[in-house]
Amino acid sequence: MLAAHAKHELPPQDQLRTITFGKGTQFLFGLQWTPLLGGRPVQAGRERARLFNATHYLIGPEPSAVLGYGKVASSNEQRSDLLHSAAMQYARAHLTGTVACVLPHAQYGYWVVAAHEGTVLVQSDKWFASPEQAQELLALLAVRFPALDVCWLSSLDISAPPEWLLSRPDARCRLTRLGKRIAPKMLLVALLVVFVAATVFMRAFNPVHVASEPTQSLEMRWDEVMQRIAEMYPIHTPLHIARVIDEWRQTPIYVAGWKLQQIQCESKELEWRCMARYQREHRLALNKSLEAMAPQGWIFRPFDLDHAVLIWTVQHAAQSLNFTRRHEREDWMSYLQEVSPVFESIQVGAAVRLAITAPTDAQGVPLTRPDAIALWQKRSVAIKGPMRSIAALSGLQSPLHWRTLSLQVDAMSGAGIARSQLVVQLIGDLFETIQ
Repeated sequence: MLAAHAKHELPPQDQLRTITFGKGTQFLFGLQWTPLLGGRPVQAGRERARLFNATHYLIGPEPSAVLGYGKVASSNEQRSDLLHSAAMQYARAHLTGTVACVLPHAQYGYWVVAAHEGTVLVQSDKWFASPEQAQELLALLAVRFPALDVCWLSSLDISAPPEWLLSRPDARCRLTRLGKRIAPKMLLVALLVVFVAATVFMRAFNPVHVASEPTQSLEMRWDEVMQRIAEMYPIHTPLHIARVIDEWRQTPIYVAGWKLQQIQCESKELEWRCMARYQREHRLALNKSLEAMAPQGWIFRPFDLDHAVLIWTVQHAAQSLNFTRRHEREDWMSYLQEVSPVFESIQVGAAVRLAITAPTDAQGVPLTRPDAIALWQKRSVAIKGPMRSIAALSGLQSPLHWRTLSLQVDAMSGAGIARSQLVVQLIGDLFETIQ
């Protein structure tokens, strides 16, 4: 889809630019980006950065983790321990909505950055030679995100940069330098030497017994970690999904020369942000006619002469899950197998251990997980089928976090009892405790 603008991009080694702002803050423009799928994004991102022969990398926050990486030449590296990603700084400054910005630079060209809900879009953070070439990328992004809000700056003035570049860099924007990998044998020898030295030292002096952290404090620290996990993965019950679909029924399919093409909703915390896309079917169809038919509280936004969107939010359509406790297991696989005939497809991924960063003590040592804290794993789940078949999922009791919920109108996919013109697709994760 993005092949059309690829010929306009500079080679990766020529994309990376280091620009210093304010009190010596160095930002990198033109990193390469790639999504990180599955669990353990920190380990997976570091290994992938090594695979790409990068010198620096950073990883965006879950649940939509992305890897940014680049090979910084020593001549561009004044203080390699204080390099920050300009694209991530932009994304962290725009945690809601879909936004993009074009920054012209007198020497380097036109830099394009885009973010969706605080995550860098992997197609962006690129330099182009002309504004027309930058516009090609923006047009392609707008097809995927019709509500894209674009900002064009007149020039990138180092003395007076945009506010998001002038502010103090977010800690998550700081790049990590990749050290050279130590050969396994050398690493084993080094660890052995450190172990022997530590043993000798401890025997030479009377050991100082440090009181272990109280159990209550330990559990409280872990509770805080698990609470953050719960905030990242709000759970959606069948009742929550039914509430979202009830809002869909307020959306007119044909109205005043406009036809509904698609509805797409994305979960954000305990709510859903939805967008209905319309196409102009008649030459007498007017924007004001569609806007007048929008339910109260919905936002009308024209895209071009023949396309427009309605945007709204479904409140209180999710709930938090207590990740500290074990969940009662159910045979959800058999259940999905039983209901699969009424769907076009049901795809379930392999189980992946839920990535959890343990809290640390005052010395930075990770605290042991209490036995009372449950271990969790997740599986990716994608379900596609007729809108009427969604009710068949009402008996599924396992915790599910749905990331997207979409409706295609006049899709006419599927076969037999799974064939329909109104096709729904759910994409998310299923959680289960490890016994």
